[in-house]
Amino acid sequence: MTDIRFRLLGPLRMWRGETEVKIGSDKQRAVLALLLLRAGSPVRRQEIIDTLWGDDTPESVVNLVQTYVGRLRRQIDPGKGAYSASTWLAGMGAAYVVRLDRCDVDLVRFRAGVAGARSAASPEESLALLLSALRMWNGPCLADLDHVLRGHPWVRAIEHERIDTLLEAAKTAQRLGRSADVIPQLRAVAAAEPLNEAVHTSLVLALAASGMQAEALAEYGLIRLRLAEELGVDPGSQLRDAYFQVLRQETRYEGVAAAAEPPCPSLLPADIADFTGREKLVEQLGALIADRRPGPIPVSTITGRAGVGKTTLAVHLAHRMSGDFPGGQLYADLRGSAEQPADPSRVLTRFLRSLGIGGQAIPEDADERAELYRTQLAGRRVLVVLDDAADQAQVRPLLPGSPSCSVIVTSRSRMAGWPGAHAVDLDLLEPHHAGDLLAVIVGAERVAPEPEAATELVRLCGRLPLAIRAAATRLAARPHWTLARMAGRMADERHGLDELSDVRATLALGYRRLDEPAQRALRLLGLLDLPTFAPWLVAGVLEASTESAEDLIDALADAYFLDTAGVDAVGQPRYRFHELVRRYARELALREESEATVRTVVIRALAILLALAQDADGRLPYTVRAPLYGRSPRWPPPAAVREPLLADPLAWFDSERPCLVAAVLQAAGLGHDELAWELAAATLNAAIIRTPWAEIGVTHRSALLACRATGNRRGEAVMLRGLGELDHHLGRRQECLDALNHARALFAEIRDAPGEADTAARLDALRERTAPAT
Repeated sequence: MTDIRFRLLGPLRMWRGETEVKIGSDKQRAVLALLLLRAGSPVRRQEIIDTLWGDDTPESVVNLVQTYVGRLRRQIDPGKGAYSASTWLAGMGAAYVVRLDRCDVDLVRFRAGVAGARSAASPEESLALLLSALRMWNGPCLADLDHVLRGHPWVRAIEHERIDTLLEAAKTAQRLGRSADVIPQLRAVAAAEPLNEAVHTSLVLALAASGMQAEALAEYGLIRLRLAEELGVDPGSQLRDAYFQVLRQETRYEGVAAAAEPPCPSLLPADIADFTGREKLVEQLGALIADRRPGPIPVSTITGRAGVGKTTLAVHLAHRMSGDFPGGQLYADLRGSAEQPADPSRVLTRFLRSLGIGGQAIPEDADERAELYRTQLAGRRVLVVLDDAADQAQVRPLLPGSPSCSVIVTSRSRMAGWPGAHAVDLDLLEPHHAGDLLAVIVGAERVAPEPEAATELVRLCGRLPLAIRAAATRLAARPHWTLARMAGRMADERHGLDELSDVRATLALGYRRLDEPAQRALRLLGLLDLPTFAPWLVAGVLEASTESAEDLIDALADAYFLDTAGVDAVGQPRYRFHELVRRYARELALREESEATVRTVVIRALAILLALAQDADGRLPYTVRAPLYGRSPRWPPPAAVREPLLADPLAWFDSERPCLVAAVLQAAGLGHDELAWELAAATLNAAIIRTPWAEIGVTHRSALLACRATGNRRGEAVMLRGLGELDHHLGRRQECLDALNHARALFAEIRDAPGEADTAARLDALRERTAPAT
């Protein structure tokens, strides 16, 4: 294979075997440089055009780029086309990529060396690898193309990599008493970065620690004069501190730096005394965070709904692990759930100050600030806790660069696709742990006499730590209240959240971060009493396409306003509310939506279920009782949705059984008697085929009471007919006959001939079956 080598850490040079290849055209060399800056990744042709021509683009610019690329292939590796299996420069549509398996690029080797240094087993090995990587540089990146690529962000980013590596090497060398080893590299970079205070600070300290105090003072004088003349500013605190250390002779020859140890920040909030129920998880996360094996920075993400205890877990874990991080613990509340999340640049300023950097030593530029932060943490054992993050973009500038550090991130948003991160989706407390938390706060002696009330209180809190803590704190402040009294107040559907103001406030923060369509979806879905639901129902309720409904569901699930509940028997994903979230959503709907909208949404959802239930009933392999229909509204989904759902009608009934029961109860409770009895009746045949549902008695009796309350005689008769069938299947003969006779009489009273005939035929069949033989 042809030995092709490229060098861009200095002037751009290239070789084929032992022969150096010369390319004269600046534009052609610049095209090659841009490809090498992203070696291994595609570079779009438009990126090349924008860089080299900007707004002054000739009409033939695409042909020009293609010509340059073709010449590069022919000059550097003749005979290999764009699609050759062994080409070093492959074409990918309107992009090009330098193949790292077909050539050697010094930038790639430099990065590999730095990565190896950061995962080295000892500081000595790390320093050796860092110096080896730095020796690959022969001047500024692409020094001979500065007139073409000056200020290009890709070039500047690589220069920053060099500076970060150099500062890391200088700190490591100082700790090992080997500052003299880095002075040549420091001098080279200081000459190229005449105003970079961090580099000049390291050079001053390295010179002094190597016994060259006079040169160190002279270097400080030069940078101080340059800053004054070119920028009109004085040296920052970091550089001034280095100067005073040299004056006070606080550095000693032979590399034993007597400079003050860097500050050991401890920014963690106080741990809580009643931490309960996450002990096993703490052990698992602790092992991951303390892992010192070579590799990327250990990052653990803790996500979950509001109030589930993410911050409590992270802070407790950080306190427990503090002994493993002698370099300190940094903490920031990123306020990701607030309307205005924290600016990472401001957080960096606070972190740098806690690390001993202040005043003008903190760069104005956000990227440079992040670079200084990573430099300060290089090689140190520091734990960084980033609480309530909005997203990965907010977190990324706050990540250390050294694998000696570890990071814990908490967020209310699922941070999918974070490479290398260990993700924990924090769930609700187990029932016994939730009870333990209540007892710890209220007092075991107070909980013991009321075990049933304690269980109910935990249930009403939905096993959510924040809710349990709020309820328990309220109880602790009212020693004359019983647990049963508190449970009774919380059970109030309209005012239960008044007892948990912290929960309402926390949910409100997340709600405000949703966009308006997601907010409306949350409000309207909260009006339904259904235990779970599928996207097709959401689409119908919101009068949206299934795709739009799925997008809204994803937004609510990502923000933990909805939970996934598996896949049902017809292959549909299902979702559910946490009870406190449902209460909050309903509270919003009743406050922000009109009465007409509230009524319409509930009726529409019930009408969708009714249309599908009656359609599915008509598709059953056989029926026990002939269907009887009323005057309820029906809202059938489109055929494209309906047909796949009802392909197996019994499977659909199995999937929707809990929802159909809840729908009947909600309809009856709201006085929608017609909807209640029709929904209940539509489930009868499927229930009997599958073995009678125990819930049939509940739904039919509930609808029966609703019909009697409004004088709905036909609905009453249909429900009695259904209860008679249930009694028959349960072996209660007399109850069956009584119910059917009553139903027949009602049908006759309202002159419902089909209902009367069907019920009479059923009675005759039952009597014949039980008549004595003659």
